[in-house]
Amino acid sequence: MTAHFTPAGFRLDGKHVLVTGAGRGLGRAIALSAAAFGASVTAVARTAGQLEETARAAAALDGECVPLAWDLTGAEAVPGLLEAVAAQGPVDGVVHAAGVQHRVDAVDVEPADFRRVMTLNLEVPYFLSAAIAREQMARGAAGSHVFIASLNSTIGRPTCSPYVASKTGILGVTRAFSTEWSPHGIRANAIGPGFYRTALTEDLLTTEAGMSAVMGRIPMNRLGQPSELGGAAVYLLSAASAYVSGQVLNVDGGWLAA
Repeated sequence: MTAHFTPAGFRLDGKHVLVTGAGRGLGRAIALSAAAFGASVTAVARTAGQLEETARAAAALDGECVPLAWDLTGAEAVPGLLEAVAAQGPVDGVVHAAGVQHRVDAVDVEPADFRRVMTLNLEVPYFLSAAIAREQMARGAAGSHVFIASLNSTIGRPTCSPYVASKTGILGVTRAFSTEWSPHGIRANAIGPGFYRTALTEDLLTTEAGMSAVMGRIPMNRLGQPSELGGAAVYLLSAASAYVSGQVLNVDGGWLAA
């Protein structure tokens, strides 16, 4: 073991990284960052056209990104997805960036909408990571599993209770998986994004009241840029975080601290 850390520790050369929700927003930014740092990325989302744009952007960065259109409608979609992903080789790292929001008062939430949010935000990451970890253990390989948490994993904001429930659950999954898998060299961590202008926040940030409520508590006095989440993802996927497991890294401009 070296007495100091080197820049090479942040590289992802030779690693196969699966990124869900990679067609746009934070997922695309994470996929591009992983590709730029040398990973072979399999980018997954429902919309083929968006994935092709991600792949072209990765190529412009001299990165490798294979687009794979797949509808993650539930745990039953996982085996077929992993069979398709296996064509690119064993998975070393996964980032669960696919997600959905549903803004409505808790008393007006319909069971179908609650299940839809919980399925994509919690059920699919759970079973996808479990299947990947099972394969990693079978071949005696280390791995890094990165979940996307939220400010709502720590606090409860109004009008998005299904989302709050799913993202609170993600922290529990991260800690439980870390406890079970770390002895096998498989790490589980989470990233907690603050406020970024994405499809999930557009309805909130387009209103004057919503924007005012958000900006009034960000010490850095600006929204985050999707590309700024890439560094956190690369860190957690790389050897730079080899002794980090069961943690959540909030990338929120200081919002929670305020």
